[in-house]
Amino acid sequence: MDAFFLPVFVLLIVAGISYGLWKEWRKSALREATVVAKEGTEFPNNHHVLGVGYYHATCGAWHPFPWNEFREGSGYYWDGKWHPEPDKRTVLSSIPHPGEVARVNKEWRLADAHDAGEFWSDVERGGFGYALSRTKGS
Repeated sequence: MDAFFLPVFVLLIVAGISYGLWKEWRKSALREATVVAKEGTEFPNNHHVLGVGYYHATCGAWHPFPWNEFREGSGYYWDGKWHPEPDKRTVLSSIPHPGEVARVNKEWRLADAHDAGEFWSDVERGGFGYALSRTKGS
């Protein structure tokens, strides 16, 4: 009787591992086929891509900080550098260079931002002061 169960047990373990590996391969293939930015698409200034940064329409590139963000001691951030004064130009949407689009898609995939975005869309939000296990008087 034991001679029968051992091969079945081993077969179940191998099948489980194979399924897990196949599922991970499929997820990786789907991720490679997914893009967050498409060539020829116009993006507004400060368009945010999770895991990459903010689009600065003035220079057609994504950067780690929002356009015209102010930091004490650093100044205002625009076009990839800190400046003493904010950029006061009127900023319209623009189309990034194809190389920039490829870079953004690559960084987005490496950051696995799609899964992070799905995580944050599932998080329950109850507003300020909300707690799931709140008791009266706390």
